[in-house]
Amino acid sequence: MGRKSIREQRRKEILEALYRCLLRKPYSETSIKDIGMEAGINHAMLHYYFRSKEDILLCFIDSISERYSALFRHDLKKIERKDLTRREILKHVFHFMNTHITTDKKLQTIFVEIWGIAIYKPAVHARVKKMYSEWIRELAGFMKPSNGAAADIDSLAMAVVAFQEGVGLFSVSFDLKKKDTMALMEAFQEKILEMLE
Repeated sequence: MGRKSIREQRRKEILEALYRCLLRKPYSETSIKDIGMEAGINHAMLHYYFRSKEDILLCFIDSISERYSALFRHDLKKIERKDLTRREILKHVFHFMNTHITTDKKLQTIFVEIWGIAIYKPAVHARVKKMYSEWIRELAGFMKPSNGAAADIDSLAMAVVAFQEGVGLFSVSFDLKKKDTMALMEAFQEKILEMLE
């Protein structure tokens, strides 16, 4: 394994360590030492891989975004050769959102924390905004009719993502069961599909 591969592997281990730390306690209470211990790396060595704790968080946000984008692209391959209606494609997209994002309580717990951090840290805010803007843009692309006419599709896509995130927050805060979260999302998404017809 080359030097660059070892460095990338260590960076990945540190990002995974931050994930595990954030499942146990807030970012503000998580120290560089905690992250290093969780990663099995001397905390003094973390500065070789990242400039700061915030740099670790920013790279973590990027890695989550990249991971879920890749997972989504892979999931879309299941339907790419099928002759599906826009409704069927959107149902598939919504199902992905529901099963891989909204009902993943660990992911939702992490993002509740990240949203709180983003309010006070401009660099985190910019990264979160970029990630969600890309997701909204991609979702809007699936929602637009084939004739290109789409008056308020971008706003509707933003509303869908906002609702999804709100339900994710509620699922964590109120300890909703997965089936209840799914039912709530599916009922809302059915209304969106009806609006688009």
